[in-house]
Amino acid sequence: MLISPTPRYLLLCLLWLGCAAAGELRLEKDETRETITIFRKGAADPILTQHAGAEFRPYIHPIVAPDGEGMLTEFSPSHHKHQTGLYWGFTRLNGRDYFHHPEGDHWRRQSFEVLVEEGEKVSWQTSYDLLDEDGVVVLVETQRWEMQDRGEDYLLDLVWSGTAKQKVTISRYDYGGLFLRMPWRKDIEAEALNSSEQRNQQAEGKRGIWLNVGMQVEGRDNLANITLFDHPKNGGYPQPWRVDRKFGVGPTRARLGDWHIAKDQTETIRHRVMVHTGKPDGPSLTEEWKDYTEKEYPIALWQLAQQEGRNAKFLSPQEAVENMTVHDGFKVNAFAAEPMITQPMAFCWDDKGRLWVAENRDYESRQKGFSNSGDSRILILEDTDRDGIADKQTIFAEGIPFPAGIAVGFDGLWLGTPPNLLFVPDRDGDDRADMDDIEVRLTGWGIRDRHETLNSFHWGPDGWLYGCQGFATPSKVGKPKGKGRLFQHRDPFPKKIEFDGKPVDINGGVWRYHPTKDRFEVVAHGFSNPWGIDYDAKGNFF
Repeated sequence: MLISPTPRYLLLCLLWLGCAAAGELRLEKDETRETITIFRKGAADPILTQHAGAEFRPYIHPIVAPDGEGMLTEFSPSHHKHQTGLYWGFTRLNGRDYFHHPEGDHWRRQSFEVLVEEGEKVSWQTSYDLLDEDGVVVLVETQRWEMQDRGEDYLLDLVWSGTAKQKVTISRYDYGGLFLRMPWRKDIEAEALNSSEQRNQQAEGKRGIWLNVGMQVEGRDNLANITLFDHPKNGGYPQPWRVDRKFGVGPTRARLGDWHIAKDQTETIRHRVMVHTGKPDGPSLTEEWKDYTEKEYPIALWQLAQQEGRNAKFLSPQEAVENMTVHDGFKVNAFAAEPMITQPMAFCWDDKGRLWVAENRDYESRQKGFSNSGDSRILILEDTDRDGIADKQTIFAEGIPFPAGIAVGFDGLWLGTPPNLLFVPDRDGDDRADMDDIEVRLTGWGIRDRHETLNSFHWGPDGWLYGCQGFATPSKVGKPKGKGRLFQHRDPFPKKIEFDGKPVDINGGVWRYHPTKDRFEVVAHGFSNPWGIDYDAKGNFF
């Protein structure tokens, strides 16, 4: 007996079938038009077309936005007629320019073929000879593309390989390689963004693991984006990027200098292209890079940040203020700067509105010893005329090695200087430390990693002194035996510390100390390298 499905059951079946089909693609190869066209399965309109003319450089155009709203590539724009869509071309290969010359006396097709015709991933391949002035093959270029539709975006993975038929030199130049041309106009919103959060012309020539171009192309009320990803296996990684003033972009290894492919050798280069919509999000794009490269962390970003810091213009305090972006209703001014302060590691305010600063000059020389510099200081800075700029400097104490955390209270200063937590009194209130009466309240903080020792002192609403401790500097903290030991310039860091009682382990967490009850507790474990602690009106700590 046959039972007809109810309308609701039929609807559920149709929904399930729709979900099952989502993301499936199909390819159509047209020998006459010399194209490979990609469709969403069941759709009549293509979403991407690969052109593979017999005597013309291969290129991809158009690429349609994943939501169907707008075309993301441009055909032979008036300002750069040789550029169409997404393509590959070297500017100086054995002295010949394949970037500006897509025509047949430079390129000759060997083949174009479909590899996987339909499914969740489809793939195709083009192969071309690059010819010299005499028509002799210099290099055989193969582009293997794989495409995946994830609904909200497309992924295009490219494996480019070049087999040299004679010794090949790609000479230094500002652009050349994979290149993207989107339909930019002066009257539309557009932005280039790289993995270091540099935008537009700031990103020109800069190295990065990815670069995104967002553009409000015709037919859209928000941005459509194409992100190009570099790969750690590529030569020159992370590569510099071309970002021209009309938002033509591409990775450019040749900016680093000449590079070579030996005769009969093959160079392989990998890139991913992601097509998506909406406002681009840098951290999310870095996560996409991790998925693509199967890397847990892009160490290149850290290396690039270091290099950017070395190359950056050194701003004066006033220039720094002028370069800040400030929320409405706020103003910024430089309260104190060099030479009034140097090497500040910690600061706090007292009830007179004065700024206390720990100048840790031992940190700079940390590779040579624990207290090598010997001239670290605690300063008090005051704005006597109330114009927002410190004009009076008082030296509260100097010569105490490695000051890393400070808090004012109880007629003195609480000073973290590993291995000790010190109380430095000023009982007569003359703003000078009573150096002969310094108390070692706690001891045992480590210094294995000098930027992860005790830090960020803050008085809590409960009257305890709170602070942080990093992960890579395991410590056993407790009361010292006897009065403890104060350390001086060039003293070695102690290998063994004697305690009065059993110390408490801390290695990456938050601690607190009660100044009158003389009690130490670990409040939270499990952090990496915390610096900074505060609380809200309800006493919740952050």
